[in-house]
Amino acid sequence: MPTSLPRILVLTTGGTISMVRDGDGSLVPRSTAGDFLAEVPELGRIAELDVLEVANIDSADLTPSLWVELAKAIYDRLEHYDGFVVAHGTDTLVYTAAALSFMLQELPKPVVITGAQVPLSDLGSDGRANLVSAVRVATADLAEVVVAFGTLVIRGTRAKKVSAFDLQAFQSANVPPVGTLGLTLKLSPTARPRARRKALYQPFLESRVAMLPVYPGLSPDLVRHAAATHRGLVLEGYGLGTIPTGPNSIVPAINEATAGGVTVVVCTQCFVGSTEMELYKVGRAALSAGALPALDMTPEATLVKLMWVLGQTHEARTIESLMQKNVAGELYSGA
Repeated sequence: MPTSLPRILVLTTGGTISMVRDGDGSLVPRSTAGDFLAEVPELGRIAELDVLEVANIDSADLTPSLWVELAKAIYDRLEHYDGFVVAHGTDTLVYTAAALSFMLQELPKPVVITGAQVPLSDLGSDGRANLVSAVRVATADLAEVVVAFGTLVIRGTRAKKVSAFDLQAFQSANVPPVGTLGLTLKLSPTARPRARRKALYQPFLESRVAMLPVYPGLSPDLVRHAAATHRGLVLEGYGLGTIPTGPNSIVPAINEATAGGVTVVVCTQCFVGSTEMELYKVGRAALSAGALPALDMTPEATLVKLMWVLGQTHEARTIESLMQKNVAGELYSGA
């Protein structure tokens, strides 16, 4: 008797991969997000697929509540499927990948997020190949949240969208990808294999977290306003995490924020590298004002992790400890 195919659940959220063009040529969501799978019938040769429509939106309209909805949908069905694929818009895909990585830890099976730069209905779409690749990865010996896009399989907390043009839209920040897709799927030694384990479902989120880029002329009043209306603030610093400390210094604003119980984290705007805020006086000033370094986390992972941490605790020492701890491959080696 033929061996039965693995069962994969495809969770759809909308995004370019499932969009169609309306009368004026602009891209809009289909009436039913899951309908696009019918255009890729070869998926049925890889796995037995079920579809769950979680949302049907342009990913620019994503809110953190969708992360919780996705995490719960996957967690509730872990025992019934061999793997999961999330079809997602590319613009906010890395935020969702990071959120699922923190909310669904110790996974026994893979959760694979993919999308497309060009909709399936258009000539030259990358959606077909990305869907086939994602389902292949979802059947592999892998047990973590990853992004499968183009030729790369990237850990969820390390993915970064680097191009609005190239079909290889995502890269792995600061660490090698956990796999590559070519004639075959090759997983790296850092990829986490499947195992019998109990998943940790931790859907903690504090949405009152803001992120501001540091730029020449940034007003300290803007930092103060963000801190006054949020519980956490991520500042995208220059280079190694430096910030303005001269006539337009934002250090007093950081000091006021942290003294008032707002957590401030400084990350780097650079794609490669880590915050080393002790190296320059302008970086040490932020540390002395109570800011925490993001080290080698991406800005997106830093933002989502701070949301996740603040959803669990108000205690400053615990917040600092969790932000400096490698929870889901977001820090240090990514292992």
